Amino acid sequence: MSIITQRGNLAEIVVAKLSERIDSGLYGPGEKIPSSAQLCEEFGVSRTVVREALTSLKVGGRVTARQGAGVFVSEKDAKTLNFEISRIEDIRSAMQILELRLGVEMQAAALAATRRTPEALAGIARAYDHLETLQTDDAEVEARADFEFHLAIARATRNPHFPSFLEAVMESINFELVLKHRESSRAYQGYLKKINKEHAAILSAITQGDAKSAKNAIAAHLEESLNRYRALLDEPASSETME
Repeated sequence: MSIITQRGNLAEIVVAKLSERIDSGLYGPGEKIPSSAQLCEEFGVSRTVVREALTSLKVGGRVTARQGAGVFVSEKDAKTLNFEISRIEDIRSAMQILELRLGVEMQAAALAATRRTPEALAGIARAYDHLETLQTDDAEVEARADFEFHLAIARATRNPHFPSFLEAVMESINFELVLKHRESSRAYQGYLKKINKEHAAILSAITQGDAKSAKNAIAAHLEESLNRYRALLDEPASSETME
C-alpha cells in the first residue's frame, strides 16, 4: 500500500520523502538507497515517477548513481544546490532545459578546447561521425546519437560534473518532442544539414584548441535549437504534422 497520502506531483512528493530521510541521517553519506523497484513498491508509484525523483536528486547533488551498483547518497551534502528537473512534457519545458544547457555547455566547450586529450578528441569525432552517417526513422535513436556528441564534449573537459549534469538532464527528455519537431518540419533534410554543419563547427573549434570559437559555436547551435522550438510554438495546430 502506498505511503503517499498528499495530493500533488508524485515525483515531487517522492523527492521530498527521500530528502527528509537524507537530512535525518536515515540514509547516510555514501549509503545505498533502496532500489527503484523497492521505492515503487513502498511509495505505490510507477518506475517513471521514481526515475524522475531520482533524477531531481542527482541533479541537485543529493545522490549519485554508480553503474551496476545502484544509487548512493552523496558524500558531500548539496542541499543548497538542490533543484528539480521534471520530465519534459511540452515544448516550453524543452526550451527551459535548453536555456539551462546553454550556459553549461558553453563553458564545457571552452574547457574541452583547452583540456582535450587525443583520446577525448577521438571520442568527440566518433560521436560526430556516427551522428552524421546515422540513418534511422527512430526519433529516440536520433536524439540519443545527438546527445552523445554533446556528452563526448562534456567528458573532454576532464571535469566529471559536466557529463554527470548532462546525463541527468538526458534522463528527463521526452523524445516525443524530437518526433514532433521532425514531423512539423517542412524541410527536414535541410534541417539535418544545418545541424550537421553546426556540429562540424563545434568539432573544428575544439580540434583547433580555440576556446572562444568553441564556446560561440555551441552557443549558436543551442540558440538555433531554441529558435526551432519557438517556431513550433508559433505554428498553427493544423501544421503540426506533415501532409
